[in-house]
Amino acid sequence: MHNPYQTTTVKILKIEDEGSRSKLFTLEAPRDFTVRSGQFVEISLPGYGEAPISLCSDPSVKNKFELCVRKAGMVTGALHALKVGDKVGVRGPYGRPFPAEIGKQRNLLLVAGGLGLEPLRPAIWEIMKNREQYKKVQIFYGACDENDLLFTKDYDELKKKIDLHITLDKPKGLQTPVACGTGVVTTLFDHVKLYENPVAFLCGPPVMYKFVIKKLKELAFLDSDIYLSLERRMHCGVGVCNHCAVGSFFVCQDGPVFSWAELKDIKGAI
Repeated sequence: MHNPYQTTTVKILKIEDEGSRSKLFTLEAPRDFTVRSGQFVEISLPGYGEAPISLCSDPSVKNKFELCVRKAGMVTGALHALKVGDKVGVRGPYGRPFPAEIGKQRNLLLVAGGLGLEPLRPAIWEIMKNREQYKKVQIFYGACDENDLLFTKDYDELKKKIDLHITLDKPKGLQTPVACGTGVVTTLFDHVKLYENPVAFLCGPPVMYKFVIKKLKELAFLDSDIYLSLERRMHCGVGVCNHCAVGSFFVCQDGPVFSWAELKDIKGAI
């Protein structure tokens, strides 16, 4: 009988500091491992448990993958204490990804708040590696302050191919790789002209969704053209624990990426 909780043991290849409270882990990939934007894996450590963590690496790289982990609890705290060469358990990937292929027919607007840049990063890599296949792309990214900015080493290459806009809620006046505005991410809608007829991908805290969706609806976005991730709700990853139930959906299996058309009538979905 197949055990849905069976893990594969993989080695940590590299660890880098990422933002003020996160670390970027590069791990060896299990056989036939694929990365798609918005999907997640379950990472386990004996004696500590397991946690769902979003994939944030380049989908074209097959022999390794990346996870950006903020220290927030028992499992993530134990991960932060590990060293290169240590091993962890992994199962997955799980979940429905962002439909990045839409960007080959439509302009894209990616809106990320805080850690929400992580699940969108594989789509960003896919677009950058195959730029000629995609239409125009804009990124609106909001962080608390300069120290919380993620993946800053990507910015120089990214801004050559994608229209990147960053805003900081509480800037400290520190130097950043690109110019940053001041305010929450929705302030960017008041200062930046959107490309014509885009599809929006959203990932961030729930409070961000409410205000960003309000802005998008004011701009006449269709509900079916707004996609968002409910990755914060995930737990077991295989639809058993019911922790992630939203209406008739299991986020880990039916999501974590949904269109707003699917969620808008479900009370408490965001």
